[in-house]
Amino acid sequence: MNRITAVFQSESVTIERFDHPRHYVQCDHDLEATRDVAVTFVERGRFSIHEGKEFWHFQHRDVLVSVPGKFRHYRHFEECPDDVCLSISFAPDVVEDGLGRAPSPQTDPRIAACLATDFARFLIGVALSSSDPLAIEEKAFHCILALSVDSWDRPRDNTANLAHAQQIRRAIEKMTANPAEACSLSSLARETGMSAFHFARIFSALVGLSPHQYLLQLRIRRAAAMLREGASVMQAAVGSGFENVAHFSRTFQRRMGMSPSRYPSGR
Repeated sequence: MNRITAVFQSESVTIERFDHPRHYVQCDHDLEATRDVAVTFVERGRFSIHEGKEFWHFQHRDVLVSVPGKFRHYRHFEECPDDVCLSISFAPDVVEDGLGRAPSPQTDPRIAACLATDFARFLIGVALSSSDPLAIEEKAFHCILALSVDSWDRPRDNTANLAHAQQIRRAIEKMTANPAEACSLSSLARETGMSAFHFARIFSALVGLSPHQYLLQLRIRRAAAMLREGASVMQAAVGSGFENVAHFSRTFQRRMGMSPSRYPSGR
């Protein structure tokens, strides 16, 4: 039996914590179908899933990625399991704005623990403790990176660590607050007290993207949201921080799989 506790809910994001009643003997279901796009952090314990012809084992700090239409067997190793998971589910329009309409290239359901997953969990924890709905949604949107082309499971710089998490969090908050604002690597680094080289290296290790790539993703996501609300291509380009409409159109096409003039009605 899974016990589900609602942590946060909005039109865009649902955050829930899954665990098991104490001393409850678990009876794993034979088959479960995934319904949502979700990123799930394993906070404690262990379990496995059988998906397709593969078995995947999960433990503390791993991340489980879900997309609709997958069929899974969940298996626990203990009679009374103690695993705890924090799951973030996204509304379809949020995923579309963040990733476009193309299927996610993230095919494996497991992302092994790494700096990027730990940092994402840190961001969510800080946001939840603030009880600020806007902050919670913003940090939840960060987790869409788990399903992107630049997935968290790429090799990282092993010399980096979470000691700089607060400084990188402040840089992310600055970029997220106004993606259209002109900013440079040097200015972001200066606000964190790092050299530009050190800032870029640590940012990439913790986030999984370079500062430029991360800002570009924020701008594309804002542009997509503006287009969904009826903005023209010019308005979306300028409003999301692109000075050149042609460059915006090329970038949008590459990231979203269609031109901005066809979004969101195009197929």
